[in-house]
Amino acid sequence: MTDDNQNETMPTPPPLPGQVFIRPGIDDRPDYEKTLTPEAKSALKRLAVQQRPRVPEASNERPEVQAARLAEGGSPLTAAAHLDAAVPNPESSFLDLRDPMTAPDGSKPTKLQVSRLTAGFAIGSLLFAAPIAALDTVLIPQRIDQLVGDGRVSGLALTMALGMVLSFFMNAWVAVGSDHTFGPLGRRTPWIIAGTLLSAASLAILSVCSLLQLVIVFWLLMQTGYAMIAMPLAAAFGERVPDKFRDRADSWHGVGLALGQLLGVLVAVRHTAHPDAFGWDGTTRSGIMLFAIWFIAAGAVTLLVLPREGSSTYMPREDVRKGSFFSQYRPPKRAPKFAVAFVARMLAVAATTLIAVYQWYLAAFGLDADGLSGYGLTGAGAVVTMMAVAAFVGSLLAVPLLGPVARVFEDARIPAVASCVLFVIGAAAPYMMADKLFGVGLYALIAGFAYAMYDGTSHGLNLATLRDVRSVGRSLAAFSVANTLGSLLGVIAGALAVTLFAAYLPLFGVAIGFMLAAGVLTMRLK
Repeated sequence: MTDDNQNETMPTPPPLPGQVFIRPGIDDRPDYEKTLTPEAKSALKRLAVQQRPRVPEASNERPEVQAARLAEGGSPLTAAAHLDAAVPNPESSFLDLRDPMTAPDGSKPTKLQVSRLTAGFAIGSLLFAAPIAALDTVLIPQRIDQLVGDGRVSGLALTMALGMVLSFFMNAWVAVGSDHTFGPLGRRTPWIIAGTLLSAASLAILSVCSLLQLVIVFWLLMQTGYAMIAMPLAAAFGERVPDKFRDRADSWHGVGLALGQLLGVLVAVRHTAHPDAFGWDGTTRSGIMLFAIWFIAAGAVTLLVLPREGSSTYMPREDVRKGSFFSQYRPPKRAPKFAVAFVARMLAVAATTLIAVYQWYLAAFGLDADGLSGYGLTGAGAVVTMMAVAAFVGSLLAVPLLGPVARVFEDARIPAVASCVLFVIGAAAPYMMADKLFGVGLYALIAGFAYAMYDGTSHGLNLATLRDVRSVGRSLAAFSVANTLGSLLGVIAGALAVTLFAAYLPLFGVAIGFMLAAGVLTMRLK
C-alpha cells in the first residue's frame, strides 16, 4: 500500500479547541434566495406548510359587542354603575390563563393607547349620539310640521317607523359586511369613514327638501349611514379594549352616550330659535345643516383620538353564508323565559319611546308653553329642554343607587318591578298636577330615574334566563331586537293615541299601560 493510499484511509483528526468547524450540509449550504430561480421558489412555496391565522369571531358572537349595542337602546348611564353581570362572559380572559392586557383582537395596547381607546370611544359616543338625538327629538318633527301641518303626527310616525325598520336590516348587513372587510385600514375604519360621509351628505340635502317624500328618502339614507357608523364602532369597542380596562371604558362609553343625547337636544333647540322662518338664521334648515357638518367633525375627531386600527389584509377570507345576516337574531334554544324577558323589555322601551318621539308636538300643541315665562323660559323649545335636562338628572341620580340596590335585594325582580311602579307614578303626574308643565317636568325627572333603575336591575335578571351561557353573545344580539320592536311599537301606539283622542296628554296613559305590562311580565321571570 502506498503512502498516498494510507493518507486517504486515515481518519481526519478532530479540530483543536477554538478551531472553526464547518458542519456539513448546514454551514456550507448555499443561499437559496440567490441560487434558486423564481420558478423553483414558487414550487417550494406550494409544497411548504401554510400557517393560517385564526379566523376572528363574528361581531354578533362577542358579548362585549352586543353589550355596547344594548347600551344605546337602554339607559346609557347604567354602565357607569359598574354592575356585575348575572352571566359571566365565557370569552373573558379572567376565566382562563390568557393575558387580560391583550385585547380580543389579539393586540396588546400600551398604557397610552389604552387611554386613547377609552377617550376615543367616549368622545365618539358623545359626538355621534348628539345629531341623532337632535334630529329625532327636535329637527325632524319641526321639519315635518312645516311641510304637512295637520298631518304632522302621521307624517312623523311614518318617517320614524320606516327609519327603524331600515336600521334593523342595515344593522344585520353592516355587521356581516364589516366582519368580512379586508384592507390596510382594518375592518371597521372604512365603514366609519363611509358612514360619516353618507350621513353628512344625506342631511345636507335633506335640509333643503320641500317635500315629505324627499325628506323620508334622505332620512333613510342618513339612517343607513348611521348604521355604518354605529355597528362598526360597537364592534371595535368590543374587540380592541382589553378585559382589564373594559369596565372603565364601558363606563365612559355610557357617559358619552348620555351626554351626547343631552347635548344634541340643547344645541338643536338653541339653533332653532325661529324654526318656521325662511333662510338660515335660527331655522330648522340651519340646524340640520349644522349637524351635517357635525357628523364630519365627529368622524374625524373619533378616528384621530383612537389608535390607528391594524391592517386586516392578513386575515383569511371566508365566504358570507346566507344565514349570516339574520342568524344573530335567532332566539336562544332551551330558554323558555327568554320570550318573557324579551316582551318585557320591548314594552318598557315602547313606554319611553312614544313620549320621546312626540314630545316636540306635545310641547308645542299639547301644553301652554307660554306658561313657562314664570321660569324665565318660553316656547316649545323650553319645554323640550326642561324634559331633556330633567331626564338626564334623573338618570344621573340612579347611578350611585344601582349598586347598593342590586346588593340589598337578592331577588332582582323586586327593584325592577318597583322601578316600573315608579315610572307609572311619574307618567300620572301630568294628569294629577294642576300645572301641566310642572307635571311634564316631574315626569321626565321620575322617568329618567325609573328607567335607568329598571334597565340596570332587569339586565342581569334577563341574562339569568339564559341556560346556555356559551351562546350569550348571540342571545344578546337576539335580545337587542326588543329595542327595535319596542321603539316601533311606541311610535305606532303614540300616533294612534293622538289621532284617536285628538290630544297629546293620552300619550302618558298609553305609557302607563305599557310599563305596567312590563312589570307584570318581569315578575314572571323566576
